[in-house]
Amino acid sequence: MGLKPLDLKKIQEIAGNTYEAIVIMAKRARQVNDERKIMFNKRLDEVRALKAQQQQGKEEEPVRILDDEKTPKAPPEQLQIAEEFDLMPKPADVAIEEYLSGKLEWSYSRDKDEERRRR
Repeated sequence: MGLKPLDLKKIQEIAGNTYEAIVIMAKRARQVNDERKIMFNKRLDEVRALKAQQQQGKEEEPVRILDDEKTPKAPPEQLQIAEEFDLMPKPADVAIEEYLSGKLEWSYSRDKDEERRRR
């Protein structure tokens, strides 16, 4: 994936200034990352539950997959899920695209102390 230049003037037009735009995009990128983390953990839990059901039928201890250095290796299902998530666009790229296409909405909340000072 190559680098793409961003038009700073367009970024400033939308939010008002560059710092504000960066904060907005960073918060959205964190949201995207958190959503993906939840989705990833949910998928892993499903795989673990399926494995547990399969192992209940067997009374043997589960076979551990070891690599050449005799260290435990991740199960293939877990690796497949991780690869799927690796192929997704990066959260920062998603946030930038949403910001530039006008899909993001934001508002400002006043700090309670600031409101008290203004009264």
